[in-house]
Formats: sequence, structure tokens, C-alpha cells
Amino acid sequence: MLTTLPRGTSKMPVLDLGYAAITLKQGASLAITPQTLNYLGGNTTYESSGYTATISDVRTLSTFNGVGINTPDATALNATVTIGTNVSKTVVGTTINLTATTVNTLFGSNNFLQATLTVVGRDSGARLTIPVTITKTSAN
Repeated sequence: MLTTLPRGTSKMPVLDLGYAAITLKQGASLAITPQTLNYLGGNTTYESSGYTATISDVRTLSTFNGVGINTPDATALNATVTIGTNVSKTVVGTTINLTATTVNTLFGSNNFLQATLTVVGRDSGARLTIPVTITKTSAN
């Protein structure tokens, strides 16, 4: 991956989500506020343009949205809806909200679902991908 950084940058920017992996029980919620370390000379920076977050399988989440960036493009992206197919979804924000699905039929005979979450800083280009696991809690 090729990255263009501001002149004088001495360290690569690194994303910190506060999690190396995410595990949620059915219906549980989590808000992630990414931080970019080593960016523009600061120890901790929240990027002014926010972050894009992509979940690899949107069916695993009943809520997946970004908040904090109120441009028309970000609002339109955050409002996109899928029709229950195994597709990825991308949202934009300074905070990313996730709520695990409560649809038991997705699990089949499995006790968990897996996906990946990729977050990219819209100013720095720093990128991080972590695993997401949704655990089944109901027997229905």
C-alpha cells in the first residue's frame, strides 16, 4: 500500500480502536471511537474528516452506523440499507456504533458468526482490520 503523508512526517500514523478483536453477544451494542497515533506530531489525534469503517458481513449487525461527520456524503453513506444479503457495508464517522444481530436463523447450527471490521483514517490513510465475533445467546 502506498501512502502519502505530510512533509516532515517522521513516524507512520497508527490507528488505535481500543480493541484487538470485538466479541459481542446477540443484541449487545458497542461504540468505537478510533484514535490516530503519531499523526501530525500529536500523541493522540481524532482525525477531523473522521474514519471509514467497513464490516465484511452486514448481516451480523442490526445497527452499523457512523456519527460525528455531518457532510451530505457521509450522511448518505451512513443511510444506505442492504436487503439482508451477505455484503459489506461502509459508514463514516468519528464514532462507529455496532449492535449485534438478534436474528437466530443466521447462525444455523453455529454458536457464533464471524466478520471483519476495517477502519481507515480519512486524513491519514492509517488502516486497521480486526475480527468481529457475534455469539449466539438464545436457543430459538
